Amino acid sequence: LAVGGRMVYSTCSFNPIEDEAVLARILQETGDSVRLVEIKDKLPGLKYSPGLTTWQCASKQCDLYSKFEDVPEQIAKVQIRPTMFPPPPEIAENLGLEKCARLLPHHQNTGGFFVALLEKVALCPWESERKAKKREADGTENADDDDDEEIPDPEPPKKKFKGQNRGFREDPIIYFDENEEVFPEIQKYFGLSLPASIFLTRCRDETKKKNLYFTNPAVKEVVENNRERMRLINTGVKAFTRADNKGSNCDYRIAQEGCLSTVPFIKNRVLRPGKEDMLKILQSSEIQKPPEIRHFTEDFRHACDAMETGSVAYVYKEADTGMSIEIVGWKGKDTLRAYVVKNERLHYLRLMGADTSMWEVNKFEEKKEKDKERKEARENRDSSQGGENGDVENSNGDVDDTNGDIKVPGDEDHS
Repeated sequence: LAVGGRMVYSTCSFNPIEDEAVLARILQETGDSVRLVEIKDKLPGLKYSPGLTTWQCASKQCDLYSKFEDVPEQIAKVQIRPTMFPPPPEIAENLGLEKCARLLPHHQNTGGFFVALLEKVALCPWESERKAKKREADGTENADDDDDEEIPDPEPPKKKFKGQNRGFREDPIIYFDENEEVFPEIQKYFGLSLPASIFLTRCRDETKKKNLYFTNPAVKEVVENNRERMRLINTGVKAFTRADNKGSNCDYRIAQEGCLSTVPFIKNRVLRPGKEDMLKILQSSEIQKPPEIRHFTEDFRHACDAMETGSVAYVYKEADTGMSIEIVGWKGKDTLRAYVVKNERLHYLRLMGADTSMWEVNKFEEKKEKDKERKEARENRDSSQGGENGDVENSNGDVDDTNGDIKVPGDEDHS
């Protein structure tokens, strides 16, 4: 990183060992040459919690430790290291770890992220040392030399790896143009108010277009202007996915992954169930037979009957709190289905104050119970077999019940 340059350190973890502990070590090793930058004024309106200055470290056994001296020797060798702990208060107050940003999901309805902005304000200590050695070797002590001039490290030999000449394997990012043939059908069917130009597909065969994603114009500009400079692994929110031959007039359905971003721009395919109806939809597992429309409330039945078969969004809004739940599903001829995974169903049911006992199964207790049943069955089987085979009659008509062994004439101990 050049002097004056900035670098963003970001993770999708809230574990301080992966976040503040990493930055604390960087800042301590670089001294005054690198500092954390306050981002509050750079992203107006962004809600976040400040970085942590104290934390505990946990072992795999779920034991918590406040300082390294308390860590057992064996765990200290392989799990927990000294630099994972927070620096002493007198050092931490000069690092500015509170300038880091912790974006929690409930702040603005996003995923969870940790973000920190680092700025290099001078040469790092090892760079300054290397520069001093170079001056000494050159026999120069020119005070007018640029103190921030960096001495690059010698470039290491390039490593060869299998398949390095095959290029990147990521599917290309292909944005729609205004004449994209599949988009008018989607736009009309869903009453979509987004332009085609911000949608993209990741399929090498442009005729398939299985999944459609969208970004905002700013992200599109970054992607379009950096295709040759960056390796782009992923971008965009999955908005629609192909759903052929399901009795719908549109070949695409709304994707649950991106529904929070997509549904606000959809007008035609939205159903608004009340609490009773939303609970019925969520409590009906997708694996089971989906609930029939005739079992819903009268007003909701009329809304369903007025809508043709196909992909729909269910939007429930609580009158008292304003809480909104948005999920996607499928309106069949006589049934309704929700495309929501079990964990999300459980989350939404909890938000609505519903009974979630049918979903909450302790897997460990369930496994213990199954193991107990297997053990009892095995013991009963062994006991039954022992009763049948325990008494064996020998060739003389005598019965020997010692361990089920068969006595053969002439094998007696004559000692």
